[in-house]
Amino acid sequence: MAVIFYLSGSGNSLYAAQQLAEKLEDCRLETIGSYLRKPYAVKDEVVGVVSPVYCFALPPVVANFLAKLQAKPNYCFGVVTMGGNQGRALKQMSEALASKGITLNYGQTVIMPDNFFGIPQEKRVEQLKAAEPVVAKIAEEVAEAKADVTSVKEAMLWKLFGTSASWWYLKNRLNFENMTVDATKCVGCGICADICQMENIKLIDGKPTFGTSCANCLGCVHWCPQSAISAGKLTVDNARRYVNPNINLEMMKGDK
Repeated sequence: MAVIFYLSGSGNSLYAAQQLAEKLEDCRLETIGSYLRKPYAVKDEVVGVVSPVYCFALPPVVANFLAKLQAKPNYCFGVVTMGGNQGRALKQMSEALASKGITLNYGQTVIMPDNFFGIPQEKRVEQLKAAEPVVAKIAEEVAEAKADVTSVKEAMLWKLFGTSASWWYLKNRLNFENMTVDATKCVGCGICADICQMENIKLIDGKPTFGTSCANCLGCVHWCPQSAISAGKLTVDNARRYVNPNINLEMMKGDK
């Protein structure tokens, strides 16, 4: 049996996780948020983690998940989706797993459209097309239980800029953690609450309110059909909104 734990806001990491799961025998998908709400001893022989890269590292919620993970797999793999640079995400994953007595046997990266920086539609299409064979190759190698940790390393940009400086800029300059809703645009559809893997969004009087367990995935920002949600100074319009075209709302809702 196999399980893939994932975090996904735009749908990129979910798409990768789905492709991997199709190649593994008796494999299920589980959100990292779900595991954090109810941690348990994982009995699966194969354990995978698929995560986006934030600020040249793993998202804090993924790091928290790895610290709480209870598992003793025979084979463990990690895949990170990124706009262009993983920083030290896979190395961080390997170190976190090692502290739990788990060996990361395989680690790989996939470049996919970034949902923070607005990039042209043509570039998105190009990146998604290029990602397909990369994900397919990873899926084949994972299915064969291949051992390959050549990508588990620290990239130069992380050494130059670091994760702390990047998060400082987001929090202090962009006020990134201040989630707000434009009441004149919001129609109370509830999509933001439905897709939030952390169950951090609740509708009160037909409008979303945010709790304290946000994963900073920007899923609510980009999936909102009215572009009514902002993360601090980060706002998106229809031209800047990005969700993976292979993923729909029902898939994003998944089994939270």
